[in-house]
Amino acid sequence: MNVKFSMMAIAMMAGTHSLVAGDNDKGIDYFKAGMYSYAKPALLENVNKGGKAKAEACYYLGEIYSAENMKDSAAYYYKEGLAADPEYVFNAIGDLKLQLAANPDADKAFAGFTTGKNKKNPLIYVTIARAYMQVPGKSDKVSEYLAKAQEVGAKSPDVYILEGDILAAQNKVGDAANRYEQAIYFDDECKEAYLKYARIYTKPNPQLAIDMMNKLIEIDPEYTIAYRDLADVYYENNRFAEAAEAYSKYITPENSDIDDLSRYASILFFSGEHDKAQEIVSKVTARAPQNAVMQRLNMYISFDKGDFARSLELARNLMQNVDTAKLISRDHIYYARILSKNKDYPAAMMAYKKAIAMDTTHVEWYKELSSAAESAGQVDEAIAAQGMFLKNGGKDVKISDYFNLGKTHYIAASNLVPAEGGMAEADSMKMLEYAKVADSLFAYVAEKVPDNYLGTFWRARTNALLDPETTQGLSKPYYEAAIALLEGDPAKNGRMLIEAYRYLGYYHYIREDAPESIKYWEKILEIDPNHEMAKSALQALKQ
Repeated sequence: MNVKFSMMAIAMMAGTHSLVAGDNDKGIDYFKAGMYSYAKPALLENVNKGGKAKAEACYYLGEIYSAENMKDSAAYYYKEGLAADPEYVFNAIGDLKLQLAANPDADKAFAGFTTGKNKKNPLIYVTIARAYMQVPGKSDKVSEYLAKAQEVGAKSPDVYILEGDILAAQNKVGDAANRYEQAIYFDDECKEAYLKYARIYTKPNPQLAIDMMNKLIEIDPEYTIAYRDLADVYYENNRFAEAAEAYSKYITPENSDIDDLSRYASILFFSGEHDKAQEIVSKVTARAPQNAVMQRLNMYISFDKGDFARSLELARNLMQNVDTAKLISRDHIYYARILSKNKDYPAAMMAYKKAIAMDTTHVEWYKELSSAAESAGQVDEAIAAQGMFLKNGGKDVKISDYFNLGKTHYIAASNLVPAEGGMAEADSMKMLEYAKVADSLFAYVAEKVPDNYLGTFWRARTNALLDPETTQGLSKPYYEAAIALLEGDPAKNGRMLIEAYRYLGYYHYIREDAPESIKYWEKILEIDPNHEMAKSALQALKQ
């Protein structure tokens, strides 16, 4: 809930202080919703009308500027309102409120507003109570005037809304909701009560907030503020399509303020409507070229459409020209992906790390970091990132992730095997370390999915690194186990079968077991009749 707004919002005027024509109703609705950028122009339309319309408009403009801590502007409008209609006492209350902090004795003058015909007007007491709420150390006065409001307005929705606002500011959600319900009980069309009830439940109970917003829309389908808040609840709960639909009933691209348009563009983007999002982005960018939200959405959309060159240009502009404190984790993750697509892997790794540091909940980003590190040739970084995913991924960790980590270790070990000649002792130890970890990971995969050939097949490959001359036959049992799984579909698995047969053919060849060796070379030719190595081996064996 917007506590600042709750503390300052003033209930709609009643009785003799209500305008029969409702000239200011729209501006007042915006004010009560905390939407000052919309309230101001709506109220300014009536400032030149004179009389009660002007007095009321000036009062609410004074309240807005007071809330924005622009006291000179607030004082100007309160005085303009008093000149337009001296009997409209709310401007006098507002003007006196500005003096409370500097002149503690000023509060004595409030008593003068609660005499005569105003003595039993609960809205006067509510307004004074709200004035005290803006001054530190005046909680006793707030309670005093709230009690008086309750005494004269036991059925006034404005009184219950004030109580609700006070309780909401104390984070007493249930109690505040009860007061807003009371306001609705006494006025079942009290839009402010519905709105505030929904807002306090936006986080603790989103569905309850949605239900209350929908009730408000049923009461007044033209009350577009409800669509805005409804869209926000959907958006915060990742219901982007519903958020986009609700926002479309509220937004007007030509007149809406930049913040709302930015929100709408974001909602359209996350609901997958990139073209519509781009339209809004273009409109907002024309009005506010340096708007950070539009810059990031431009970057996101260009990347998602596959324009990696333009998205890189936009990303660099965002990173260089937007205050670092305003960048979000999604900016860094998109920047990382853009850099990867443009093959700048070291820079991509840095961007991935920034994104992860800002939002540790996205453990899947470790996998992307690992891929970038592999492409950058930084295998230990890749292994560390994959390990972090396995450690923190929880239910999202699959057997395939263990297999991929095994492959990374296998590739690291393979890269340390020289094409010719011996190997430095340090490299030999490192290769052995990588290979042993790879073997254990592939063994785990084979254990968990025994009907799949991958675990045993890659154990065979890994052990071949440990026995490059095939003198120990370390790979033999694993290739044989893999063959048993692969031979069920030789057309599909031909390449893997040829590798396994070739190993076993050579294994038996160096042991001078010609019949067994010949068997495997012939199996290769059954799959690939033109396989040169198999033909050469058979020719040599038969001679």
